[in-house]
Amino acid sequence: MLDHSIHPMYLIRLLSSGTNTSSYYQVMNHALKKISGQYTMLHYPYFRREGESFFESQVNLTEFCLSQLSEIKNKKVLEIGCGNGVQAMYIAEKYQPSIIYAIDLNEKNIEIARKEYSDRDCSLVHFLVDDAQKLKSFENNSIDIVINIESAFHYPDKKLFLSEVFRVLKPEGEFLIADILTTNSSTSAFKKFWKGKMHLNHWQLSEYLDNFEKTGFTLRRKTDITPEVIRGFRNYAYWMKNRGKSGFFSDLAFRIFYWINIRLNIYLLKKYRYYFVFSGTKI
Repeated sequence: MLDHSIHPMYLIRLLSSGTNTSSYYQVMNHALKKISGQYTMLHYPYFRREGESFFESQVNLTEFCLSQLSEIKNKKVLEIGCGNGVQAMYIAEKYQPSIIYAIDLNEKNIEIARKEYSDRDCSLVHFLVDDAQKLKSFENNSIDIVINIESAFHYPDKKLFLSEVFRVLKPEGEFLIADILTTNSSTSAFKKFWKGKMHLNHWQLSEYLDNFEKTGFTLRRKTDITPEVIRGFRNYAYWMKNRGKSGFFSDLAFRIFYWINIRLNIYLLKKYRYYFVFSGTKI
């Protein structure tokens, strides 16, 4: 029987997601929701044990990042690059900051966040459209903790981003940046074109270290979690086995799309990239 459950526009979005950042995140929001029946965080998994769900492994990564910070309770928190809002709500409900501002440049992500949590008590969370390189919504020395997980590699001017984080943080305020770094700054003309289309701007480790110092930050910790992330991705088969089913062709398209993304991420992390978590304070 012909499967009518897959819409042609969905196939078009699948095909275009590799050449357009906005399409990519629309498709990823949809794809991740198919795994567990609800929106999940928009970042990589972190391995702790066999048989974890994708969302559990994403929570692992969030928990590892937050463990690099001091007490969050009753602090004023800014999450830069909040995606669909799942992580901001998780932090608000578990760690009870006094307030958490969750910003993203992608208006579609903020629309999802506001819609998804309109029926929940999220008075602590304020979802805003804002630019990580401008932070127009925030005054100088106004934030206790800045969290930025898997978003900075999209920023064309990371130096400006760091200076804005420094500006809005209170003296002795803390930052947490989890980013995907490159092992080699040189690349082919085709890769430069593709990275431009996808708004990819990976720094090397030395660039981050130099610019933390130049901006005025004290770096407390830097941790390479690449092995744990790769192992997290290798739980792929378990996630697929436990997700809900739809029609044959939509399942096939989804599996192919997800398999390509998983294998590509593992390949890149093993050969060209690594995943670092940085934490520190404003001097």
